[in-house]
Amino acid sequence: MYEVIESKRWKHTDGRTASLYGAVPYLNDSDREAWTLEIVGFTVRNTKTEAVGIGRAPWKTQAEAQAWINTQEKK
Repeated sequence: MYEVIESKRWKHTDGRTASLYGAVPYLNDSDREAWTLEIVGFTVRNTKTEAVGIGRAPWKTQAEAQAWINTQEKK
């Protein structure tokens, strides 16, 4: 029901961050150059609903996220 995926966010050169799942954070092509996607850990995606995350900060490792999935599969 769940799969582990990379947790990513937009990051601006000035330190601001934005969610990957909202609108893009830049307003034009020149502003786009200041934003990059960065991987900040691992989260889960529900394979039935396509919902991403479970309302917590990402895990640091893929193994930690997989361990959480393993506990859910036992329920």
